[in-house]
Amino acid sequence: MLLLSRDNLKNLLSMREAIDLVEKGFLWLHQKKVLMPPRSVIPTPFHGGSLLMMPVLIEDRKKFLVTKVITVYPYNQQLFGYPALQGINLIFEAENGTPVAILDAHFLTAQRTGAAGGVALRYLARKEADTVALFGAGPQARTQLEAACTVLPVKKCYLVSFGDPREKAFALEMGTRLGIEVLVTGDAESAVSRADVVITATNSREPVFKGEWLRPGTHVTAIGSFQPEVRELDSETIRKSRVFVDNLEAAREEAGDIIIPVKEGVITWDKVEAELGEVIAGEKPGRQNADEITVFKSVGLAIQDAVVAVGAYLKAEENRVGRNFLLGGEQ
Repeated sequence: MLLLSRDNLKNLLSMREAIDLVEKGFLWLHQKKVLMPPRSVIPTPFHGGSLLMMPVLIEDRKKFLVTKVITVYPYNQQLFGYPALQGINLIFEAENGTPVAILDAHFLTAQRTGAAGGVALRYLARKEADTVALFGAGPQARTQLEAACTVLPVKKCYLVSFGDPREKAFALEMGTRLGIEVLVTGDAESAVSRADVVITATNSREPVFKGEWLRPGTHVTAIGSFQPEVRELDSETIRKSRVFVDNLEAAREEAGDIIIPVKEGVITWDKVEAELGEVIAGEKPGRQNADEITVFKSVGLAIQDAVVAVGAYLKAEENRVGRNFLLGGEQ
């Protein structure tokens, strides 16, 4: 088996490569070329934490069974100084069930979630969009901003402050790395009203901005919540937007950003125009004009993890990266 650490993975896949892989994964899912059962979630009584298991079967030129096993503890950073998300990706050869790789899931989850946001921006944002309002300063926020800069001509990012001690370092690091201006601001209304793209990557259980602040032509990507009672977007944002999801079945179970306004009677599920895979396939339209507001709500899918994990594994094999070992001892 091949063991790929976080440091190994950081040097294997560029964000553009990850975006291309996730785009292919969304398309395969829509075309029913993968088998992806619903993920299992086991809540714990400890600090709002949970265990998630996310399997998928990929039948491409090479056939793989991939599963992600992670814990999500939203208050880990504040309570213990640990990441909110920790776990592993496991890859098996599908034809004979042989385990071939173990990969760090912390980095890959952030990478694939950022890549999903990048795919959405390709199809839903205005091509000239150059200003981002970003909510969140953790690993997910990093990759969302990196993906935005990969597919759009981003020049400026307003990082909305929640008093997170990581914000100043985030602004300095990402501004330098991406070659853009990153400004920390406590004025959420001003940031949102000036933005072409609004990204929410927080552990908030309540909306982080008001839909009335959005100007025409804005695209919103919401990736922080994946529970039916939790949301980052208010009902007005959903009501006034064209709404797209990664997977409708999963959204009906987990996307509080949509479930809550449905329960309030503000919208019905017909408000969801398409899954992203349908847009990629050319079966449903993405952005149709410069003035409409679009929303991409992602709860995260196993296929995203699978395609990025397999892509990293194959590239590691080719470049002889990582540590080989036997389950029964060293190789």
